[in-house]
Amino acid sequence: MRAKKNVSVIIPTYNERENIKKLIPNIEKLLLHEDINGEIIIIDDNSPDGTGKLAEALSKKYKNIRVIHRNKKEGVGSARRLGFSLASNPVIISMEGDNTHNPEYIPKFLQEIEKGADLVIGSRYLKESKIVNWPLKRRIISKVANFISRFFAGTGITDVTNGYRAFTKKLFNRLKIDSSGYPYNMEFACEAYSKGFKISEIPIVFIDREKGTSKLHVTKEFASFIATAFRFMYTYKPMKIFGTMGMFMVGVGSLIALYLVYIRLTAGIVGNRLPLIVLSFVLIISGIQIFSFGLIVNIISKLRKDIM
Repeated sequence: MRAKKNVSVIIPTYNERENIKKLIPNIEKLLLHEDINGEIIIIDDNSPDGTGKLAEALSKKYKNIRVIHRNKKEGVGSARRLGFSLASNPVIISMEGDNTHNPEYIPKFLQEIEKGADLVIGSRYLKESKIVNWPLKRRIISKVANFISRFFAGTGITDVTNGYRAFTKKLFNRLKIDSSGYPYNMEFACEAYSKGFKISEIPIVFIDREKGTSKLHVTKEFASFIATAFRFMYTYKPMKIFGTMGMFMVGVGSLIALYLVYIRLTAGIVGNRLPLIVLSFVLIISGIQIFSFGLIVNIISKLRKDIM
């Protein structure tokens, strides 16, 4: 007889009453059909539309639901972190409360976990993936955020920003995530990658919400994505910042110096080139210092990873 799979499904909510009304029964139906022993933890940020009250009503109908009420809106990232910490099962499924994540992918997530993955991300950008009815503005933000994470962090993950994912409780316990807003997903994936955990992706069909409005504040959250990417790179890939910057400065300073030498050899005089001489000297010396600083930070980063 096959042993039951034990999972915890974490859903943060804010003004998602109409969406969880449909989402929760679909999850329950899937868990029953697949013979999965699952708990559902809903973290509600004091939704004024009555999401919390509906969640309580659903918890009376389905005994595997636990509702956490917070006094104010504290951010989706902190809601996820709280839910993950409360999960009682070895595997955690993270979903959005806006009904954009189809529960039918849960068995596929669990298959990847069984194959040895520590983190499985539902990607909207694999070859077999599909995005339906998502506004162009949101697509651009998502694409840019994913590009930034791949460029700065070097993860190779196609969709670090998607909140639909599965991972082990062991992985969560090993990570220390500072973000409290939307960049939480990106930092979670990058941190897991940096610590050498096995990450895989599965293609999903992403259909934009039918009811309600997105809580994403474009300018604020995009700035947070960039700040998180830079912070991650500074911590784990310092040579990508300081090494590149240092080499660029040395290169520019050297070109200026070569230009001055060329003028001296061909014209016989340098003339009033003191500002260029000073600029060349400053760029070369500063570049060497920045490059050296990057090397030191890189060594410290590697020692930190070995200790952790």
